[in-house]
Amino acid sequence: MIRFCVLGTGAGGAPTLRRAPPAVVVRLEGSVFLFDCGEGTQRQLIRARVSRRKIDFVTLTHLHADHVLGLVPLLASMASDKRQEPLCLIGPRGLAELVWKTLRWVDVELPFELQVRELETGFQGEVCVSPQWILSCAPLYHSIPCFGFRLQERRQPALHVERLCAMGVKPGKLMGQLKRQGWIELPSGERITLEQVSSFRPQPTFVYCGDTRPCPTAIELARRADVLIYEATFASDRAFLAHETFHSTAAEAAEVAYAAEARRLLLVHFSSRYDTEEPMLQEARAIFPHTDIAQELVWDEIIPSDTLDDESQPLPDPNAEGGQPIAGVSLVQRAHQRPGQPGTAHP
Repeated sequence: MIRFCVLGTGAGGAPTLRRAPPAVVVRLEGSVFLFDCGEGTQRQLIRARVSRRKIDFVTLTHLHADHVLGLVPLLASMASDKRQEPLCLIGPRGLAELVWKTLRWVDVELPFELQVRELETGFQGEVCVSPQWILSCAPLYHSIPCFGFRLQERRQPALHVERLCAMGVKPGKLMGQLKRQGWIELPSGERITLEQVSSFRPQPTFVYCGDTRPCPTAIELARRADVLIYEATFASDRAFLAHETFHSTAAEAAEVAYAAEARRLLLVHFSSRYDTEEPMLQEARAIFPHTDIAQELVWDEIIPSDTLDDESQPLPDPNAEGGQPIAGVSLVQRAHQRPGQPGTAHP
């Protein structure tokens, strides 16, 4: 099950007491993801009762200050904690230089392995894969290279045990063979395929878009997502500013959610010009009724939409492998990987 907590809903500019800078933490099947890491994210993590040691991935949409200024302090605290578990950073080109140079300048030496994976400008596709989930990304339309991320839980088809028993297949060798190879042949000669005796299970999906103008890649990334977290820096009264600064209005966020057929839209990244989010909420709901304002430090979850029979059992993944660098995770090689040492800058 995907559980998430929005840590910050504010946009760049002057800080406010009401909104923290951008950050979202997600838990999924033993893995913890941090999307963006604005200034003060560490304190928000404490308030959300998330241990720094438990974070496996820090994923940055882009390198604007309001989305990254909390990263190096977080790494410094992890070093003070004597963390030993590896950590993976994912973000645009330039992330490695930002991290390693700043750590060196502030005299912080990390006691754990830090993997920095830079996404090539325009990269679209899978970034990390595990037996339990898939993390993919798509480029967005902002003033500097920026990405949105899609985290999808991998749920195996559900096996209908009662149906199999009625066919004469009892739990044991034959059922195990069916799970492994996808079909079995009964003593009578009848052939049974996995598709005949299993049900597809919806794959819960969480999408987080960084700063962006509405664009086709954002719509495709959010296609039928259960939850879409999308920026609404301005209301439509300042649509000209949204266009000039490569941001979105709440109405435009709703149009993206509607076009993507998302189940639910949560608005974030509000300009400090607004004392209340009500104008953004109303204009978004007029287009996409399933819209809410993201509430900071409130845990939420994505409940799978399927209602399987009690007798259905999820199938194990026969191709699942362990022993990957981080919690059984395979880092897709099409994304550019930087080892745990200072990297070279790319303009």
